[in-house]
Parts: sequence; structure tokens; C-alpha cells
Amino acid sequence: MESGFLAAMAQFDAFVANGESTQADRQNGKGDYFNDLVALLIMAASERTLVSRRNVDGRIFKNHNLDVTYPGKGIAEVLVETKMLGTPKHPGSKKQKAVGRDGSADYLKRAKELAFKAVDIKAGFGLVISEQGGYQAPLAGDLATWSRSSKPKTYYLMAVRVTGNADLQACIKTSLELAEVLDGVGLFAYTNDHLAKPAESYVAASFRGPGIPQNLQLGPVLHTIVNILSSLPQADVAPSGDVTPLPITGSLPSRT
Repeated sequence: MESGFLAAMAQFDAFVANGESTQADRQNGKGDYFNDLVALLIMAASERTLVSRRNVDGRIFKNHNLDVTYPGKGIAEVLVETKMLGTPKHPGSKKQKAVGRDGSADYLKRAKELAFKAVDIKAGFGLVISEQGGYQAPLAGDLATWSRSSKPKTYYLMAVRVTGNADLQACIKTSLELAEVLDGVGLFAYTNDHLAKPAESYVAASFRGPGIPQNLQLGPVLHTIVNILSSLPQADVAPSGDVTPLPITGSLPSRT
């Protein structure tokens, strides 16, 4: 799927660079596409129906939105959050450098938001589990150990347009920090094969020096998510105002 994904991103960013995209396109277009693509891939491999859930209470804040989730009701077992970062220079951004906005420019802010969201949701489900007569370890001591032992298993998957090796290394650094509190972080980095030309064509990012560590590579993290989902019992999906089965806009072969 990688070549098709890269071609689609290059076409989208060409629209951005040529001034043929709206602000809504730039803010949501690629992100929504990547979210659906990841959900479709995981569903095909795990044979489980994933949903988005609204109005899920955390321990502190209420009404969280869970984008890629299983199952559709009760205690969430798996939560996958997705994000796309990095854009080329577009005509409306006069101060932007020629190669575009670094993928790492907004990453730290997003990572902090997601880390807190994960902790809040895990603590919120812990309260529900306790009220139902079950047990989830209290939030105390080693935060990383508590987080990984609490539901839902939470993963952050991102595709990042990087502008060079320094940008990639900054993304790796933040990903490693975020992985301390989440159950897994998957990073796919891509770049223009002619950085001086906007969206000429995209390739998976490869620079001299350290690459993406194995535990952060998107493929192995997706494999882990699929294995966890495949081990869980099938759950019926009951669409409601707060539960929406994720749309399938294409098809992939099942693992059988």
C-alpha cells in the first residue's frame, strides 16, 4: 500500500502548493484519509469491526472522542489515534520556508495532548471497572507501568512529511518520549525526492544516520494491534448517536 499512499499524498500536497486547497482541506483532508486507511487495514487483518465513539468520560474531562476503537460499547479494549503532520509551502503562507512546515513543528504539542487524553481515559475506565466490581490498579507509582496495565490499550500512529534529517530525528525523539506513557507509537516518515520543489514526488524518508527504531516503525506496531484485536471476542456493533462504525471506502483482502 505504501506506493499508492505516497502518490496520493504527493497529489494532495501539489494542490496545497498550487493554492488549490482550502483551509479545511489542509486541516482535515489528509488526516481523515489516513484515519480511514488505518482503520480499513486493521479491520481487514483482524476481522474485527472498528468504530468511532463520542462522549466517553475520562476521570477528569468528559466527552472524549475515540476515533478508532474496539469494541463499540462498554470498556474500550483498544484505542488507535492517528495524525498526519507536515505540509508544503502554500501561497497563503508568505513566511513559510520553501520546503514547507516541518513535521516536528506541531508534534510535541499533539503528543502532550494525546498523552494526557490516554491517561484520563484509562483512569476513567478504571473507575467504571471498579464500580462494576472489577479491579484496575490505581494511578500511583510508575506512570508508564500503570498505563500499560490499564484499559484501553492505546496506540498513536502517524504519517509525517519531514523536511530533512533534523526534522526526522526530532519526530523520533518525541515519539520515544510519548511511547513512555502509551502502549505503542508507530511512525511513518516520508519526504519529497526534490525538496526544493513542492510535492514533486514522495518517498519513504531515508537519511544518513540513525533511522526509525524498530519499536517505532509503523508496520510492527500495526502487527501488534492486529494480534491484540484478533485475540478478543467478536463484538456486535450497535450504531447510535455516540457510536459510528468506521466507513469502508475501499476493500482489502482478508487475512484468509
